[in-house]
Amino acid sequence: MTPTERPLTDGEALFVLAGFGPVVVSTTCTGHVDPGLLDRAWHRLTRDYPLLRCVIRPDLVLELCDEAPPVTAGAASFEAEANTLLEGGAVSRLTLHQAEDAAVVTLAVAHAVSDARLVRTLLHTLLRHYSGHSAPSTPRPAFERTLEDRLRDVCQPGVPAEASMPVVLSGGTSNGFGVHHLTLGQDTTASVVAVARENGLTVNDLLCGVVSCAVRSRFPAVDGPLSIALCIPVDIRQRLVPPIEPDAQLCCALPAVVTVQADSCDDVVEVAKRFSVDLRAAVDRAEPQRTRLAVRLDQIAPPPPMTIMVSNVGVVESPAGVTESHFAATLRGPVPGLFVATVDGSLTMDLVFDRACQSPAVMGEVLASVESSLGALTGHCAVGTG
Repeated sequence: MTPTERPLTDGEALFVLAGFGPVVVSTTCTGHVDPGLLDRAWHRLTRDYPLLRCVIRPDLVLELCDEAPPVTAGAASFEAEANTLLEGGAVSRLTLHQAEDAAVVTLAVAHAVSDARLVRTLLHTLLRHYSGHSAPSTPRPAFERTLEDRLRDVCQPGVPAEASMPVVLSGGTSNGFGVHHLTLGQDTTASVVAVARENGLTVNDLLCGVVSCAVRSRFPAVDGPLSIALCIPVDIRQRLVPPIEPDAQLCCALPAVVTVQADSCDDVVEVAKRFSVDLRAAVDRAEPQRTRLAVRLDQIAPPPPMTIMVSNVGVVESPAGVTESHFAATLRGPVPGLFVATVDGSLTMDLVFDRACQSPAVMGEVLASVESSLGALTGHCAVGTG
């Protein structure tokens, strides 16, 4: 290998072989975005973060190039951006869609080497470069110390025990990925936070209880509790010593799979409490880290069965002028993903699903059930769905 090449780790390569789409983060900004200024900001960002100038070759080698792909015209909808794969092995893509009174800037980065928190950090840095509000910076190394190397310092490989087979949402007959959106108002979001705290839960715990019951409601003809397996990406940056920097060019969101039993008559808060206990136990056992270390390309094991993924990046501080934000990643198959963030005090959710596996109508009903349950808990309603 030359200094401008490094092989992907087995864990990174598995993202490529599985067919993951990029992590896509989109922001809507008020007014007009100057393409020339954006291009200069992009050039500076790709100088400071060489990962964005890389390609992933067919032989699963990460190769540093002299330049990143140029800024291109973006799609008119977030759904269209989420459906667009990276081209030619490129690790990154930056697009600009200019509307009459707003502009949408979208950054996509290969999931093998990034996660939502990193891509959002990079996009916000880009917007600060564009607005002239960024401080002098020092470029990151071309290739970071790999996540696996860091994990080997603190834990051993291991695979969680198999859980019971969970339910799977179905009904799809189309192509591509669909996206349904839900935004809670600031008052509703504050009430959700208050309900969670009153019950000793995080917002993510409460939301996962609500999601589990929403999925359970799709099987009204089945009596008794059903297994709902939730895939929860766990950000391990602060769980390592020393911690990993927020802008380290790595995918640091590792999945934990938590299976809860949910009956049609269950209270969502009680389901959330059961979920919370099991998630804490999995995190305390370092299951996400140990599972990542256990990945071997010469012995690829099938993924654990899952019902739905819930990816919550928590509270996001948006740059000035940003009025809307979305993020997602895609993977063909029966596991939809709910992508959650709290932006400017409002809880926002994008439910992304493979239309070959789930129908838009079914997934719309799931998200409507989430909205209804949160409204029942708080006495408020959402401010926007789609």
